[in-house]
Amino acid sequence: MSMPGLQAVLAARHRSGDRAYLAWTTVAIAYAIAFLQRVSPQSVSLSFMSDFSTDASGVAMLASSYFWGYTLMQIPAGLLVDRYGVRRVVLFSMAVSSLGSAAFALAPNLLDVFAARLIVACGDALVFTALLKLVALSFRDERFGVMSGISQVSGYVGGVMATTPLAAAVTGYGWRACFVFIACVGAANLGFAGIVIKPDQVARTTKTLGGVLAASLTALSQPANWGCAMSFASHFAVMTTLSGVWGIPMVAHFFNISPSAAGTPLLAFMIGNAIGSIGLGHVADRAAAALDTALIRICLLRMILMAMLLPPVAHALGLFYVTVLFAAIGLVAGGTVPLVLKCTKRLYTADLIGVGASVNTTAAGIFAGLAQPIIGFAMVLVSRPAGTAIANGPASVSDAGYGTLIAILLLMSLPGIAGPLLMRSKLMVQK
Repeated sequence: MSMPGLQAVLAARHRSGDRAYLAWTTVAIAYAIAFLQRVSPQSVSLSFMSDFSTDASGVAMLASSYFWGYTLMQIPAGLLVDRYGVRRVVLFSMAVSSLGSAAFALAPNLLDVFAARLIVACGDALVFTALLKLVALSFRDERFGVMSGISQVSGYVGGVMATTPLAAAVTGYGWRACFVFIACVGAANLGFAGIVIKPDQVARTTKTLGGVLAASLTALSQPANWGCAMSFASHFAVMTTLSGVWGIPMVAHFFNISPSAAGTPLLAFMIGNAIGSIGLGHVADRAAAALDTALIRICLLRMILMAMLLPPVAHALGLFYVTVLFAAIGLVAGGTVPLVLKCTKRLYTADLIGVGASVNTTAAGIFAGLAQPIIGFAMVLVSRPAGTAIANGPASVSDAGYGTLIAILLLMSLPGIAGPLLMRSKLMVQK
């Protein structure tokens, strides 16, 4: 090949590589926005309660609606990406999420809030599956692990933005203006993605939604797979409730500080989560011979750390103590996911890992969605002095209410201990 021809080929490959990274960036931004949406209730809850004259049950409904929409779309997510390709699914996801954010910002009542958050979640649920598919198609095998890990961290960046930065913005500009801005960022990202993501060469698949559902039902006939789903569902529901719904309101109440100041411990949680996901992933590889024991130990450690957040202890030891504790909880939580994923691959094998992921995520969404109204009702009930009417607004939850929250989260953690016991016999066979 002549020198000019070689230079042209190298230039074309360089442009293709640049476009692959640009395409990845747009989908990673969409995933960061999706993660922000998931954990944003904690930063808007106090303003939300005031604006709608509601209490903890209203915030619970706000969180629950997202979990139901997210769950609804989990099972078909992989099928849609395989069938229609990354580009079409991602553009659809971004459009739905942006429209839902705008509708949420403009919602005049709680029913419209529920519907808007449901729409946002249905769009957001498709993003991470599409992101992993894009990484698999766009980068060499030796780059897949690194890019997949960075892709997961991009979500944590959105989680960080949902803590102190979002709480400060809500304090300064109001939650409605903030979500209009989020919708505009999503729309701008949608336009850029439409330019840089290449059209897919989609081969027609023989998979059907019925087939995926049948495989999921077959998987759930095995106790070990139930154990895997229980482990992930317990982790997801507990951590998302603490870090994405009640973390900032709880800290703000404990120390009588603004939501933006209360966001610091949650910021520490997100940073700890990112470090734990990467750093403790190596530990998960070493624990491959005893995954069940490792999961039980890490769940017990998480429960001990959460129990140390009980109101009397938090009041006595102060904000710095709570910040360090949230960072430690995030570190432990981040290390849980690699362990569950290793169990999923071992139980389902590489051929059915997609079914395993959908079963786990669906179980997690259902558990989290059902738990939120119960948590909200219990917090309000124990916070109300005997013989008085239920108060609305931020003051409707007392120390007793947040103590009840911690107690319920500890109970919700118990499946994280039972699940590995159900997996134990099959994991031993698979070694």
